[in-house]
Amino acid sequence: MKSQDSLDLAGFKELMLQSCGFSFESDRAVTLERALRRRMQALQSGSGNAYLAQLYRDKQELDRLIELLTVNETYFFREADHLRLLMDRLLPELMRAANGAPVRILSAGCSTGEEPYSVAMMLRERYGEESERMFCVVGVDIDAAAIAAARQGKFRKGSFRGVDEAMRQRYFEPCGNDVSRLRAEVRAQVEFAVVNLLGPCYPDCMQHPDIILYRNVSIYSPQAVQREIFRMLAGVLREGCYFLVGATETMHHDIGILSLIELDSLFLYRKIPGIVIDERRGPRQNGALPPRGRTAHAATPVVADSSAQRVPVATPPPVPPWPASAPEQRSATGGASGSRRHFDDALEKARSNRYEEALAILAALVAGDGTLVRAHSLRGSILVNLDRFEEARSACDRVLTLDPLCIEGHLMLGVIARHQGDNDQALRRFRQSIYLNSACWLANFYLAEIVFAAGDKNRAFGGYQSTLRILESSPPGEQSRDLFPLSFNTEQFLAICRHKLSLLRGNG
Repeated sequence: MKSQDSLDLAGFKELMLQSCGFSFESDRAVTLERALRRRMQALQSGSGNAYLAQLYRDKQELDRLIELLTVNETYFFREADHLRLLMDRLLPELMRAANGAPVRILSAGCSTGEEPYSVAMMLRERYGEESERMFCVVGVDIDAAAIAAARQGKFRKGSFRGVDEAMRQRYFEPCGNDVSRLRAEVRAQVEFAVVNLLGPCYPDCMQHPDIILYRNVSIYSPQAVQREIFRMLAGVLREGCYFLVGATETMHHDIGILSLIELDSLFLYRKIPGIVIDERRGPRQNGALPPRGRTAHAATPVVADSSAQRVPVATPPPVPPWPASAPEQRSATGGASGSRRHFDDALEKARSNRYEEALAILAALVAGDGTLVRAHSLRGSILVNLDRFEEARSACDRVLTLDPLCIEGHLMLGVIARHQGDNDQALRRFRQSIYLNSACWLANFYLAEIVFAAGDKNRAFGGYQSTLRILESSPPGEQSRDLFPLSFNTEQFLAICRHKLSLLRGNG
């Protein structure tokens, strides 16, 4: 078959979605087609239909195709804040509850092993050789080649971007051609298995973990598949225990299955009482979770962490910015079109610094319909500009009551907290904003400013770099469109970032 021949991807997309949850829409379709052509050429397959039929009957060939399609971009100590939280807060608590039994840590979607090996190294740093007895670390991935590489424990320099030289010397030994191998005692501390997370059943090594790390994996699957895998993993999680996802994925999984909580200004999930997860791993045993050390297939409601600051478990859908046009839902300001006109009038006046006139229009708008998120958001923005922070806080609280995932509300509360000198609260709000949208340059900037003032040069450097990258890659005029109704002079922020980066590089 010639490489230029047409290839119908529809059947292959459906197979990949159903078999392993991978979505290949839009630009990812190119990746799928490239892998298909590579395998078809190797097999000298005569047509796309013939190869598709082979995939349905030949699991080994399907596995080979999956190996070509998985993205194994990872490195040691990725998202280190989560790993520090694991070591400093979660594991001590779980060890007390375990009564001497090993604490089980599962890395789901572990790729070539950098994540579970990072955990193993951190455990050895803190607990020494005793960590082999105190913890059980498991890594699973759908890619058989990645798991084979993980078991070998050989890594090139790209995997070491988060490893300081002293730790690298302690735990790795050179084995030629710019490759380093993890020492045998650390490799022996992690158990690996090839597992399809969308499969009908999970192996014993995945049952009843105390910690699940499922980070930067779900972004390649459509929402329905993300929800199903999240539900299935939640089903094996031990009661009262924790589930960590990647920073940019956190809010996408807040679907009422597990409780979203905040610890040390980081977000993670924990099981909550009364949640029934449709368990498909086998029969329940009187509805109870077995004692530690036994293998069973049940999920039980659990007690959530009363000491952690809670975030709403089930988030209501965002309230539309304008009322619907049905007669019974029209507001006192003249319905949806009238609301838009009044809002646009208020926005124009605010941008002309006619703040009091804008506030008067917004007061009439929300009096007619208190569910107009954009009106409350604009009002909060104006009040922030006027330094009327308590009134602004009230407007932001109303915004987040109507739409808990409104990034503008979190951002404004962060700005208010920063103005009032409450850096802990500011950090929390700016981190929430980044969880909602990792490309939120304003939150990245203010986080960098706070840690810079605290003397944390490494994190400040990363924050300023992120801000600069986001602003420089955004089309002019669009950098602040989704932040506040009122625009920012982004050139000033660019200048500040460049200056601070120069200082941090030691050239200032």
